[in-house]
Amino acid sequence: MRYRGTRVDEIVAAGSGRVHIRDGASLDARITTLPTPLHEVRLRSAAYLNVAPEEPVVMTELLQHYHRVSRHHVVPRNVLRPPGLAVYTARYHPRRLRYDADACTRVVAHLIERPRAVAAQFSAAALLGITDFADSADTALLGPFNRRITDDVTVPSVRREAADLPTWTLRLGERTLRTTPPMLTLAHCLRAVLDSEHAWSTPAGLPPHPATIRGVQLIDRFRREFGLTADHIAEALHGLIAQRTLTRLLALSDAGADSPPETVMRLVAREAAPHLEWCPQVPVYTDGSVGAPGTRDPGRTLLTVLDLAATACRRFLYYDGDHHLDRSQRDMDSAILAQLTVWNWTGLRVTAGMLADVRHLNALIRALAYPRVLSA
Repeated sequence: MRYRGTRVDEIVAAGSGRVHIRDGASLDARITTLPTPLHEVRLRSAAYLNVAPEEPVVMTELLQHYHRVSRHHVVPRNVLRPPGLAVYTARYHPRRLRYDADACTRVVAHLIERPRAVAAQFSAAALLGITDFADSADTALLGPFNRRITDDVTVPSVRREAADLPTWTLRLGERTLRTTPPMLTLAHCLRAVLDSEHAWSTPAGLPPHPATIRGVQLIDRFRREFGLTADHIAEALHGLIAQRTLTRLLALSDAGADSPPETVMRLVAREAAPHLEWCPQVPVYTDGSVGAPGTRDPGRTLLTVLDLAATACRRFLYYDGDHHLDRSQRDMDSAILAQLTVWNWTGLRVTAGMLADVRHLNALIRALAYPRVLSA
């Protein structure tokens, strides 16, 4: 099937969203760890121990301070993911593989070792700036290889590259890295999710199948970060994803979700109170006025942006991530909530723990939406 995503890829390259990435762009070396060749670290360790590099004690000492991200590259252990997070996300990996290094670091190492390869699936997404869900995914490459699904965290999963495969080239210092362009990357990620090649935690109790929830989260992230509409996605993925499946996912999608948990919160709200028109990213100003979803009026002072709101009846939902645990943020949240209450807004601040119990959250949102019915 001919790839139809080039026009939308050009929209991404033009920078209409929060993430600006284009063919030929340079990756930020300050936030991208460049792996170190294993042989270099081995020589330094041998010199420090005053033994030959082939001595077993060299690798033992080396691995106390470095972690292998591929057969021939390592990174310092202080740049690895938190151990608890790596263990937790491995529970949802189809083969229970635990990835301690982030996806971007791993794919850079593998592309250095295989210059003819192209980053694909979630590895490509990480290079393009969509890191959600990628760090627990297999490193995925396309190239002149026989198909292989890895069972080793230092080895990539590989597939044969199509003859007409479109690619982008990104730069990291003096190195060039090839990757699939944004819309082809999204298609590959969606296939991986729908085919159960990759998975992550989703709350039990939502009517959509977990793979559907993950697919909607993926589309939401690409739309939000790259500033795309549902029509853009439908155009770019035509023929790459089954039409019925794509239509179903887009019907559940919204570009306003700031994070994957906000996507879940929106799906719960729509299930609990389908009669309300829930809109994301609704601005409320200090004079009490409400702006159009997803907009900002530079002539007015912003009080807050409601993550999800039914403006007609003044109901709202926030998703509070970890940064809301900070004392100064909590004080600000309380002041905003007080002002909204004075203006007759009623809402909930939803946390990760509340999202894990969908049945209870559904009941809370129903009580929020139908207060007279439920109190009668």
